[in-house]
Amino acid sequence: MIKERLNHGQLLLLTASLLFLFNMLTAKIVDTLQSFQPPAYDIATGSLQKLGHFMAQNWCTYTITLVGYLVIWGLLVTLAVTIMLLSWHQLNRRHYIKALKSGQIHLSVLLMLLLSVPLTQIGFKFPVAYYLTMPKTFIDVIQNPMIWCLSVVSYLILLWLAFRLHLVAYFAITTAQGMKKNIKQSWQETGQQNRSVLYFGIKLLGCIALVIIVLFLIQKGLDQFLVGEQKRWIANVLIAIGIGYFYIVTSQYYLFYTALVKPETQSKSTKSLLMGVSYLGILMIIGIFSSVLSGKFVRESNKNTLVIAHKGIASEKQAPNTLATLTQVAQTKPDFVEIDIQPTRDGVYVLSHDGDIKATNGKSYKIDEASWQTLKTIRYRTKGQTLRVTSFNDYISRANQLHQKLLVELKISDTITTQALLDFQNRYGQALKANHAQLQSLNQNIIKRLSEHMDPPMGLLSPVVNSIDGAKFSRFYAIEYSNANANLAQRVTQYHKALYVWTLNQKSDIATAYSLGVTGYITDYPKQTRALLTQFNKQARYADVIWQMVMLQKTNI
Repeated sequence: MIKERLNHGQLLLLTASLLFLFNMLTAKIVDTLQSFQPPAYDIATGSLQKLGHFMAQNWCTYTITLVGYLVIWGLLVTLAVTIMLLSWHQLNRRHYIKALKSGQIHLSVLLMLLLSVPLTQIGFKFPVAYYLTMPKTFIDVIQNPMIWCLSVVSYLILLWLAFRLHLVAYFAITTAQGMKKNIKQSWQETGQQNRSVLYFGIKLLGCIALVIIVLFLIQKGLDQFLVGEQKRWIANVLIAIGIGYFYIVTSQYYLFYTALVKPETQSKSTKSLLMGVSYLGILMIIGIFSSVLSGKFVRESNKNTLVIAHKGIASEKQAPNTLATLTQVAQTKPDFVEIDIQPTRDGVYVLSHDGDIKATNGKSYKIDEASWQTLKTIRYRTKGQTLRVTSFNDYISRANQLHQKLLVELKISDTITTQALLDFQNRYGQALKANHAQLQSLNQNIIKRLSEHMDPPMGLLSPVVNSIDGAKFSRFYAIEYSNANANLAQRVTQYHKALYVWTLNQKSDIATAYSLGVTGYITDYPKQTRALLTQFNKQARYADVIWQMVMLQKTNI
């Protein structure tokens, strides 16, 4: 066994510091690379020929970006190797060079990166993994308990297999053995440590739960007694503590998969008073800087809020994007009703979130390949109802009769000609203008081009953090809620634009958006959301915001 030079506590603090510094450096590199890329709204989608010409003009920029990501990969491998060699006390030039050249090391780092993505979804601070996470809205739609159980069990099995093979990296650096022999030897030497894996997992989860519950209860108590700025500043301190703790937790996890000894046999010196003070100091420093740099903090709320009914419904039990529910939704008095529309083959726009409609006759119809004459004759089932496809013309006519404003999402992923956009303006322009409707789209180039021919306020839709600038054609940004943060909201405000966030259905999600200063709340429950915002305007409460920001709001630092 290698004689220790750094005890476990010192190595833990050093690893947490390295992870934070690496995340900060990576974020800076990515931001710099993206600043040289053309804005998404400039990517030509008028035709395949225009798109090809655009890519040809900007090939150098995208090539540099690719090279930049390869540099980040090299830095990630270097970080992993550094932590490995430190934990094994094998830090020297020869091992460094051998490790960086080893395909086994690169494969080990890749597998560790992929396995860390689910943990990064819930607050862990693994480097680079943030850029592979999914927007939480897309995860929320999975409501089948069986799928969740199978996913968790499968993931735990993968983590166990990763532990059984974690010594492959050590043997790859310290021996001349091939991968097959290293895998066999790692499997043999970790065979008696299954109890250690179980103990470590239970202890880690238990400590996380305890810390989050304590932070939540402290803030919940203070919410009852404090008012104004005092309450907000204390909430920010607790958030910083939670973030710093997750850097420590991530380091514990990281070292568990690199250490050559069992956790219970490690030095007890971590319990010393000096180590405890150092532990708390590093935790606070990292937490505060991470909170400020990543935008995970409570800012002054926006009292002028908009409630937007997502997909034209007032609850998840109602059928989305259909004329049948419009009157019921309008009765909840949302500021806007958000709907999804897309064109048929003959240029008639219909309401649908998905590109395909499965009819009761068993056939599946692709909207942009079918004519309106065909689609209007079919029936489909959703939420226990049999319905007709709703035309946008019928829907907006009824909305205007009800004096209900619309937020219309143009769901067009393919290229679309300027003439087709002009046809859209000719068909629906007056109806959109009549009741102050707004337009948004993931295909941001459409919004830019439409703004040259139409007056309605338009916004840029994105599931991830969007580039914020002073482009005059965009009046708002619509961002997926787990990717929204205080820095983003502040930049949007500086450009005198509005920030809409989707899809907010839980009290903690709404409270967090409120604490960020969001303007638009896109939700499946407009009536309940309005009631919560009224309550928050009277007395803001941050207890739910603490764990939501620390664990579920994704940031790269």
